[in-house]
Amino acid sequence: MFENGRQTRRGVLKGTAGIGALSLAGCLGGGGGGDQVDLTVGSSSSGSSTYGNSQAIQRVVSQQSDYLNFITQDAGGDPQSIRLYADGEINSYSAGNYIMNQALTETGPFEDDPVSDFPQLGFGHLSLNLYWMALEDSDIQTTDDLAGRDVYALPASWGLRAMTEEMYGNAGLWQGLSENVVNVETTQAASALEEGRVEAFIVYTSNYTQLPSWAAEIDSRVSVRAIEMTDDYVQAAQDFAGAGYEEVDEIGGWEQDVQGGNFPKHTWTETYPYYFSPDVPADAIYDLMEICHNNYESMQEANPTILDWSDPSNFTFALTHTDEIPIHPGAADWYEENDVWDDSWTRGDE
Repeated sequence: MFENGRQTRRGVLKGTAGIGALSLAGCLGGGGGGDQVDLTVGSSSSGSSTYGNSQAIQRVVSQQSDYLNFITQDAGGDPQSIRLYADGEINSYSAGNYIMNQALTETGPFEDDPVSDFPQLGFGHLSLNLYWMALEDSDIQTTDDLAGRDVYALPASWGLRAMTEEMYGNAGLWQGLSENVVNVETTQAASALEEGRVEAFIVYTSNYTQLPSWAAEIDSRVSVRAIEMTDDYVQAAQDFAGAGYEEVDEIGGWEQDVQGGNFPKHTWTETYPYYFSPDVPADAIYDLMEICHNNYESMQEANPTILDWSDPSNFTFALTHTDEIPIHPGAADWYEENDVWDDSWTRGDE
């Protein structure tokens, strides 16, 4: 699943659009020895794709297990999730691989205030394709037109924002954008575009098919279109080791026609796994993965971004930092049983 040192994800991120009815068979009994197990899962912020995925998992886990609780926690962003775990306030979280790399290398938001306590890897749940768009009636046609224009580059607290700043900063492009970046939360993005306070913006599609709720609000309220990424911006994405790069056939997830013309749709990408404390019993994580594996269609009914987890390889695509972080023993058991264990990985201590 790797090409030129980077993950190729379309082959494993499949089937997210197919939503079917799946009967909720008998609940899983107490894999934790009869004791209740609470997973308090840092899930970026309300309205994000991570938050939506976690809520969908939470709903089905509550129906399927009589001892396991999956509790979605609005942490405010991936860096905050990592810090909440290190402070002992949550025992699980989702984090993008870019921001996790910053935490491990004590760079970015962790340079002056590093963390030293990390959980173990669980399973992948999300892939994002990021791209530029503009108001339909704007004269912005390509990324060369962005300098001096009012742009939205996602919330300042998000790992995706830090990733984008570093990517364009390395290429000498961020300085021309930063002076006119409009900093608002995602809940205000649609209004900012509708009122003309923002002319162009960065947005993403989750697992090729689904918009986060804040982008769906833009879709319903504002006419927008994709703009072409010019050579300097494409090269910045291709050269940046902190993210992936992918050219897609079309921008997915939008109700309105947003393709913007017959030009290549260049995107930069990020992938997200869940992490779990080694204090969480192995049986609990194994059972969680079994629930996802057997009931993903019910989860898709709540949130179509959920992956087709009937394919075991769809659990492993985001496991990037395996040299530094071991696999949770419950996840390791599941991977071994389903023939997707990689011998280069390390099984975590119980």
